[in-house]
Amino acid sequence: MTASRGGPAGGQELAAELRSWVGRSREVTLALDAGQADKMCATLDRAPGLADGDVLPPGWHWLYAHDVVEASRLGVDGHPARGVTMPPVPLERRMWAAGELAFHQPLRIGDLVTRRSTVADVVPKRGRSGLLYFVVLTHEHLRDGELVLEERQTVVYKDASAPAASPRSEGDELPAADGTRTWLLDSTALFRYSALTFNSHRIHYDADYAREIEGYPALVVHGPLLATLLMESVAQPGPGPLATFTYQARSPLFVSEPFDVAHRRTPDGAEAWASAADGRLAMTAFATYQEENR
Repeated sequence: MTASRGGPAGGQELAAELRSWVGRSREVTLALDAGQADKMCATLDRAPGLADGDVLPPGWHWLYAHDVVEASRLGVDGHPARGVTMPPVPLERRMWAAGELAFHQPLRIGDLVTRRSTVADVVPKRGRSGLLYFVVLTHEHLRDGELVLEERQTVVYKDASAPAASPRSEGDELPAADGTRTWLLDSTALFRYSALTFNSHRIHYDADYAREIEGYPALVVHGPLLATLLMESVAQPGPGPLATFTYQARSPLFVSEPFDVAHRRTPDGAEAWASAADGRLAMTAFATYQEENR
């Protein structure tokens, strides 16, 4: 069901308003400066030292792609209020759900990049937790007019009364990994990443808000940060640069909760996943490599 057919939560006026957002675009210029990348190195406990001309690690473009919105236009959750940069869906709780990236050319420190963001679709659905709205965005990154990175991002909205966190399970059955790294991110790391990405969603730095308003047990690890760690896990041992990377959030991870980032090669690329200490899957991903697409 798409917004153009109406939706389960609204009348014709709401459907028309949401439909009017499909195709809307905005552009921003991104200066991929070394200082911002070095701050990300420090956040991940690595020595800084990136310089102009160095390849920007995959996923680090999110350090520069910000929606800069005045404080008076923010919602209670810290995000830009609905109707400012995103369609005015009638639900309150927002989550980073899934995405796809296609890498055409490497981004490099020092590049000046134009990002063109477009609302591709607004999709109302009814799931186990009630009514959901999926907002699909596309982001085109151009350098000197040439498309270097494409991204398709899905953001999901659900009702504030719906459970925030998936119930803990006995653990998912995970495949054997070729490599695994255990991470434990404290509140300082989450605060730093929020600052680097200009992400003001309060679930990442305001523990009282996360618990009392959105119903999480603790601060939530950022979806794009988790996707970045998964990209890194498949990029470093790969046979060539990444060609594509797709990911899907499965359940939230929380501050000071150890989690594993694992990967394994497959005949047509690599798969990666992040899992909590109890085996619960937090995010799954799949990558292909440019060498294998030739």
